[in-house]
Amino acid sequence: MSPDSFCSVRPGECHVWTARAVSVSASAHLCALLDARERRVYESLTGEPVRAQYLTAHALLRSVLGAALDRDPAGLAFAAGPHGKPYLTDAPVEFSISHSGELVAVALSADAPVGVDVERITELAELPLPVLSERERAVFDRVPGPARAVAFTSYWVRKEAVLKATGEGLRVDPARLTVSAPDRPAELLAWRGRDDVQPHPEVRLYDLDAGEGYRGAVALLGGAHRIVRHDGGGVLHRPRRIVG
Repeated sequence: MSPDSFCSVRPGECHVWTARAVSVSASAHLCALLDARERRVYESLTGEPVRAQYLTAHALLRSVLGAALDRDPAGLAFAAGPHGKPYLTDAPVEFSISHSGELVAVALSADAPVGVDVERITELAELPLPVLSERERAVFDRVPGPARAVAFTSYWVRKEAVLKATGEGLRVDPARLTVSAPDRPAELLAWRGRDDVQPHPEVRLYDLDAGEGYRGAVALLGGAHRIVRHDGGGVLHRPRRIVG
């Protein structure tokens, strides 16, 4: 295997790539990385921002995995687990993908299920507060108005990262999870209805600096991991190399 092979992502590490969505008019080379199903989805989407977001996210995932495994990114075959979480059919690689607004993210781990979530901070007239647990709501109700959208987004990305890591996704009511307050280090504190998660010692949660106007989080099932950041834009232009 090449020096950029998957073994360079060592146990105890989680590598995260972020990139801005590539405009559709400048992304013909990325379309060639998609498989037939992904192309059908891409072609069914309406509006350039949505198409650019989908294409960039899936091309970044394929580029990262191709470089990590020393394989042709276009030849990678995916399947879905019982709750819809994707996996590679012929390689024990743990990965997660997220996109929101103009930002996409891919997380990769050698030894632990991983979930990544990024979200654009959006000022809404009415936030979907029922996704917060009672404990979270008690903290959130004390947040001043101008900071409420940021605080809510921090809660949301932490919860969704955990649910992506477990593979359950939004089939689980997010209000069942309690995570730490937005101004505290990221941590899963409790999971109502699951006796093994009070708190869950196997879930490690990390905040991700997603840039201005965004919030992000990474969750891993296992011991503590070192988070290693990469420029996903560089990978998209050189799909057989991992940058960094």
